[in-house]
Amino acid sequence: MRVLLVHPSPLMYSEIYLRLEPLGLERVATAIRAAGHEVRLLDLQIFTHRDYSSAVETFRPDAIGFSVNYLANVPEVIDLALETRRRRPRCFLFAGGHSISFIASEVLEHAHGACWRPSGTRASPRSPEWSPSMAPGRRL
Repeated sequence: MRVLLVHPSPLMYSEIYLRLEPLGLERVATAIRAAGHEVRLLDLQIFTHRDYSSAVETFRPDAIGFSVNYLANVPEVIDLALETRRRRPRCFLFAGGHSISFIASEVLEHAHGACWRPSGTRASPRSPEWSPSMAPGRRL
């Protein structure tokens, strides 16, 4: 399976002063890769939304995961999920990070057709919830 993991853009005004290493996403990538899947990581702190669109078109991932560690990134992640759902309707979308766990129901309501995992603590690349055939809109 091809999996694209995405770290959102920098927080407002922080692109000059603060860039955060996506350590959690890197750990998820390592686990997925160890399970035999092909993984790419896209850090939108240094790449653009155009790069994201290009990665979706050229890599053609079966699943895309978003890191949501700050509430300020939620609108961006929802926009990317909606764009992805329009362009690749069968792509399995998921998100993790501590901030999304606070508002998982609300995010699911706005990200029509996306699947969200509020906490990555139970996620496993070998588990059935990684199947891209999972029905869109189901909360994990």
